[in-house]
Amino acid sequence: MGTKAYFMVNMEKKFSQAGHYLDALGELEAIPEVESVEPVSGVCDFLVKVDAPIRVIFVANKIRAKKWVESLHVLKIETAEPTVAPKPAAPEPVKSQASSPE
Repeated sequence: MGTKAYFMVNMEKKFSQAGHYLDALGELEAIPEVESVEPVSGVCDFLVKVDAPIRVIFVANKIRAKKWVESLHVLKIETAEPTVAPKPAAPEPVKSQASSPE
């Protein structure tokens, strides 16, 4: 599990008006790090949730490189919790056996 990020993606008008909306949706879904894409209307065209194994910026740059992308805004980044290995149990101290005088 990597870092989760949420993006708002806007299409250039010439692509959205030319009916490339479904093509853009398919291109986003084809990116391996993309977990989900929700087409929306309003401030942006798509809400995208990604799971980035290394860096979120690499995934953002993949999306920005698409010819139809006008802008990409990062909504939220949730960093992955580092996994901590359990500490080994401390060895018990060796008890010395005192010899009793005989």
